[in-house]
Amino acid sequence: MLRKVLPSQTEIRFKAAKPAKRNGLPDFLVFHKEEVRTFRQALGNPGLFRHILITGPEIEANLLQFGQYLEEIVKDQPVVAEPNPTLLSLAGFPFENKYRPGKISEANGGLLLLPIKPFVEDPDLYYFLKGVLLTGKIDFLSLPEGSDSTNINRFHPSIDSRFRLILVGEETEVDSISQIDADFYGSFDFKIHMPYEISLEKSWLPVFSGLVKSWEKPGYPPLDQAALDSLLELALRWNDSQTRLSLHLSELRSFVREVLAFNNKGKKAVGRAEIEAGPALIQKRTAIHKRKYVENIKEGLISVPLKGKKTGRINGLSVILLQSSLLDFGQVNQVSARVSLGSGNLINIEREVNLSGSLHDKGVFILQSYIKGMFSHTQSFGLDASILFEQNSSPIDGDSASCAELLALLSALSGLEIPCNIAVTGALSQYGDILPVGSVNTKIQAWFDVIRLTGSSRDKYKIYIPKDNMRDLNLPREIRESMKKGNFQIFSCSHVEDLIPDIFGVPAGRISKSGKYPDGSLFRIIEERIDRKRDGEET
Repeated sequence: MLRKVLPSQTEIRFKAAKPAKRNGLPDFLVFHKEEVRTFRQALGNPGLFRHILITGPEIEANLLQFGQYLEEIVKDQPVVAEPNPTLLSLAGFPFENKYRPGKISEANGGLLLLPIKPFVEDPDLYYFLKGVLLTGKIDFLSLPEGSDSTNINRFHPSIDSRFRLILVGEETEVDSISQIDADFYGSFDFKIHMPYEISLEKSWLPVFSGLVKSWEKPGYPPLDQAALDSLLELALRWNDSQTRLSLHLSELRSFVREVLAFNNKGKKAVGRAEIEAGPALIQKRTAIHKRKYVENIKEGLISVPLKGKKTGRINGLSVILLQSSLLDFGQVNQVSARVSLGSGNLINIEREVNLSGSLHDKGVFILQSYIKGMFSHTQSFGLDASILFEQNSSPIDGDSASCAELLALLSALSGLEIPCNIAVTGALSQYGDILPVGSVNTKIQAWFDVIRLTGSSRDKYKIYIPKDNMRDLNLPREIRESMKKGNFQIFSCSHVEDLIPDIFGVPAGRISKSGKYPDGSLFRIIEERIDRKRDGEET
């Protein structure tokens, strides 16, 4: 069923609470209290849990700070953290008559804290470390040949070293190193997998506020309550959610510091207005890809028709993912389809020129399966079709355009036109169900931006999104205001056939017992074109 989205459904209901005390935890651990508690228990039981594996967001990037935190917990043992391990930085330097200790020797009897990534990139380094763990010795004869080990004495006596290894990194890195060594995961007596996001509850709101307030700097204006509320909204929007907060917090911290710097003169406090203006100020300096896209839209180099109707064309939406949430941006893409006499083949032009990723290919195959299923009762489909992202010269991936591609194809097959004032996003099942997509807020913002650039304030514009993305909607105030005025409308839907009456002005049609779709339906119009083609062949 097609449902109109209300402005109230596109904003979060959380408000930042009174800040709570930090309790000495580093930024990247404040939302991991349960994991920290179990980690400390594991540290206190070395006889049971020797080596520990930790995965989670931003721990690897803050290795030295994590090491300082461990020093406060383990006061009677050495704690050695090495963010960039190499063979010789770990093993040390054995010369003819002396030995300069490496990190493994320094950690003897204590803790050695290392990141996973260097071991994924250098399997020799991993197997050297594993050999030390198994034997309790640094054997210099086992060092692999390399440019950094040519001037060392390989016959230097082995060095005893027993330590507890704490390896930290990302889940994907664990998967990669497990392909190098199938026993990797089992080498650790204790594992902690920290979540990458949390579902906000009231108990977390004071923690969030306390974390953000800790980023204030002496000599700079403080953040008032409205600023904390706005930052919470922004953090959730960056995570494309109303309720789930990403625990990749370094980007938010950098944003807060920049806003403080922007508003350092004559400001008693930073409020909502300054937070809401912050992204645009930063993007003026950094968002070169988005600026170029906007310039091309303004100059007409990228064509996005917003008036009239067209056959076989529809506005689809995509997202360009860059280095940060502040730089990611959405694009409006003209998705086009054409049909001709043939044997029922569907050509994905992006795939033919190696611009289509595997997920996009999958989406095209799914819509092909849907089309064939809807017309499997005909003797011969008899029409070839091609689909294309117009004016695209970059690789594309993901299946979120498959709903738009199907609608463009149905338009081309039927000859019915699609209004240019609409945009569609949604993945597709083989049975026509519209499935949720990623970055839905960014895609809605992209459609809104294009309308603001080249549209008319007198016209109405629509965007169709999957029903299951309703829980993710978190839109800025300017879009909500436009929705209240009725100029910008969002509709949710769960099946592609819900869209057909609204877009084409005719029902989709349900097949009858006689094996025909009802007169006047979209699928009957397509059937008739197929029949005319087959009759022409027989004649």
